[in-house]
Amino acid sequence: MPRIVDHEEKRKVIAETAWRIIEKEGVEKASIRRIASEAGMSAGALRYYFSTQDELLLFLIEYYLDKGKERTDQIPWSKDSLQAVKEILLELVPVSQDKRTETGIWLVFAVRSLTSAALHAKKDQLTEGEFILMEAVLEMLIKAGYVNKNINIEIEKLRLSAIIEGLSIHALLRPDIFTKEKTEQIITHHIHELCHAGVGNRG
Repeated sequence: MPRIVDHEEKRKVIAETAWRIIEKEGVEKASIRRIASEAGMSAGALRYYFSTQDELLLFLIEYYLDKGKERTDQIPWSKDSLQAVKEILLELVPVSQDKRTETGIWLVFAVRSLTSAALHAKKDQLTEGEFILMEAVLEMLIKAGYVNKNINIEIEKLRLSAIIEGLSIHALLRPDIFTKEKTEQIITHHIHELCHAGVGNRG
């Protein structure tokens, strides 16, 4: 009887092994042979998933994006728009181990995409996705009456994205300062300023 292969378990082992190597020694050390050896697999089996380092990074980013989506799908978001926006934004910042791993992979991927044509399109897709999300949370606040509909939403979505990306980098580099509580305070402060810049309709 043929052995049943659990592809999801293999994906998990490969992704976690590859990231462990990259995190400690850099992406250049994450060769197929090295990952296969540490994951207890053959190099041929790994080539089913990727054959180059760029394909490895695409594999990793997709894997951890899927994990992040699974996590957020389980979150019971608040029904109040203002609180839900704060929760959504906080979820984007690496204030837990899982999110630190995801953010670390994103930073490695983003830097590599600057010189890799193979990764460039995916980088643009992901950043555009973040801009769309920022616009969506602003629209939530506008619809609920917290923010004036006449704000410059193009500027505000980019500013909000820049704040979240900056917080993510600092939370990754200095978790002792950018704790979950401090990060939440910063996000709340920014949303408060946005809602009370002489344009909000609600208190």
